[in-house]
Amino acid sequence: MAFKGAEDAARDFGVEVLELVSQKEEDYLPNLRTAASDPNVKLIVGVGFLLSEALYTVAQEYPDKFFAGIDTYTQSIALQKLNKTLPNMLDIKFEEHKGSALVGALACLLLTNHQDYKYVGMVLGIEIPVLWKFEIGYKWGCDWALKWYQQNVGPLPPNLAGRTTKDIVLWTYTGTFSDITKGYAAAKEMYERGAIAVYNVAGPLGLGINQAVQEIATQKNLTYGPPYWIGVDADQDWINPGFVIASMMKRVDKGVYYATQLVIQGKFKDVVQKYQGVLTLGIGTVVEGIPMEGIKMSDLTDLDEFIQMGVRAEQLSGKKVLPMPPDQIKTKVQTMRSNEPQYIWKAVSELEEQIRTGKVTVPLPLTQEDIQKWRSQLG
Repeated sequence: MAFKGAEDAARDFGVEVLELVSQKEEDYLPNLRTAASDPNVKLIVGVGFLLSEALYTVAQEYPDKFFAGIDTYTQSIALQKLNKTLPNMLDIKFEEHKGSALVGALACLLLTNHQDYKYVGMVLGIEIPVLWKFEIGYKWGCDWALKWYQQNVGPLPPNLAGRTTKDIVLWTYTGTFSDITKGYAAAKEMYERGAIAVYNVAGPLGLGINQAVQEIATQKNLTYGPPYWIGVDADQDWINPGFVIASMMKRVDKGVYYATQLVIQGKFKDVVQKYQGVLTLGIGTVVEGIPMEGIKMSDLTDLDEFIQMGVRAEQLSGKKVLPMPPDQIKTKVQTMRSNEPQYIWKAVSELEEQIRTGKVTVPLPLTQEDIQKWRSQLG
């Protein structure tokens, strides 16, 4: 997604993109220094929480260059160690809790239409603070959905009556972002217990979740879910059309694009100063008059964009990427969504509007105390 944002910036702003891949943590510093020492490079983007310390070091070594980090906490390190922010560094964060609330609401509303299911699930990676936002947002969204249903549709159906998120949402931290088999095992157990949908909050482990769903689909000869799974970060609805009900899109590509735009427009350091070096992209975000939304639940327009990325990947690699022809993918996803009642999609749209206008506030756990508090309330 970060590379997509860089390519989009190259297309729109005429810049050139250079990519350095770190095979291990020891590569972070030399790769950042290699990029920063190139006289033609203006902006260096580090992708991932783990690059925070390295960015803190190299941004000080090259004060005339601009640095951005995706999901990093570099400015927190600077405040702690220097008692000030770095003027050339921008931590780009996302309101994952708000997007997770949308798909949490979707998941629990699906239970109201399929009363032979009793749970929704969530498979998470390593327990780090950024994932707390996904966890609590999802649980809070489920809680919101149950209340919305009672206010707008009627009493909860028998599979949900008298229950709360504490015993509706199944969740586990697998301790990995790379071991796909752990994603499969965690999801399989949830589906066996009666989960209607499992939210992927563990990157590649989504392939394991998909495997667990596909086994059920094959066994029962299903063309469409349930069971479903929920994608994360990118639009993953195309991976298994008919069984990925939606994706929580964290538009990392937009973060890289906006950082480039700020450099091109000469606004980078002004934004760093105004926002203490932290740019948070979410629902309804506007920065210096520029719309900078970075969070949403996937729709069919997003699906079109990602299908085209798949087509291009096939052209470049000569390998099959898409599971079926583009028109067939779109038709299956459209049909899957229309199979679920309209009130479910209406409710999620209402929640998004309430978040956008500030009518509701999705919890944002940032500390150990916060996460304990919200887990005591929501499970």
